[in-house]
Amino acid sequence: MVSIEDVAKEAGVSIATVSRVLNGSGYVSEETELRVLQAMRKLGYKPSLTARVLAKKRVFNVGVLISTRISELLPTELGEFYRIMISAIENSAEIYRLNVRIVNFEAEEIPKMDGYIIVGSDMEKEQVESLAKSSRVVLLDHYIEGLRIDSIVSDGYDGVYFVTELAISSGFNTIAHLHGPLKYFGFRDRYNGYIAAMTKHGRLPLTMEYDELHEDVDTALKKLFRDRKPDLIICSNDVIALQALKKLQEWGMRIPEDVSIIGFDDIPSAAKNNLSTLRVQKSEMGLNAVKRLFELLNHQSTHPYKQCVYATYVKRGSSLV
Repeated sequence: MVSIEDVAKEAGVSIATVSRVLNGSGYVSEETELRVLQAMRKLGYKPSLTARVLAKKRVFNVGVLISTRISELLPTELGEFYRIMISAIENSAEIYRLNVRIVNFEAEEIPKMDGYIIVGSDMEKEQVESLAKSSRVVLLDHYIEGLRIDSIVSDGYDGVYFVTELAISSGFNTIAHLHGPLKYFGFRDRYNGYIAAMTKHGRLPLTMEYDELHEDVDTALKKLFRDRKPDLIICSNDVIALQALKKLQEWGMRIPEDVSIIGFDDIPSAAKNNLSTLRVQKSEMGLNAVKRLFELLNHQSTHPYKQCVYATYVKRGSSLV
């Protein structure tokens, strides 16, 4: 029988690190967490907490539903956020005896499955509701108000609220928010955190919507700078932040002396480009989505809940905050 010690040896980590991954307690880097999950999958390790249920030898079929937008992003640098989540799902699903199939719900008919993990916020509320009537459903990186379907999200509201307040207390005067389309829950949640923090301190919000997939950041930044120059721009994801950072440098601005830039997500490119950001625990969110669906499929803790994973501020060279 494979033990936790075997997993630790295979992954090249301590037993305590494997335990933290299994229990979702304490900090483990995404790279290490994925290595541990891959080791578990390779060795066929089954967590003892699920041994009784796994002993029944029931294999559940699970659809991981993604949109065309996410499907097209996955092979690109812009898709790092979702690639990490989906990799965590795939590596942990086998551990929990879930047979996973990735499905583009906009390009093919959704097959009948025991349960679904819906990644991102592209699926319409009515379709989510319809799936939930006949199968177990967990939303990942999405939450639908009033629907009461299990959701695993990063706490974008709190993250942006925290860093906005931190900037205000650090003496920043003009703090702007460059955000993605507010039809997406994640962007909307982060936007609301910025507005709440600015309002609390009697500051005038300065916002600009920008679709990084279909628009030119040059135009968005020119509109943002039209009335007054911000000394800090908080962006609703790292892709937007990196595009803004590059464009401002092309304009001859010094980062962070002239303008500080903060992103959100902490994709691998953020560290490579010395970008300050709010770290989303993407791998942990994917693992937690699998754990939650496993519980629902085995009729454990069936009352739905929304799990918010706090984001952590990571200061690098792009900001003075």
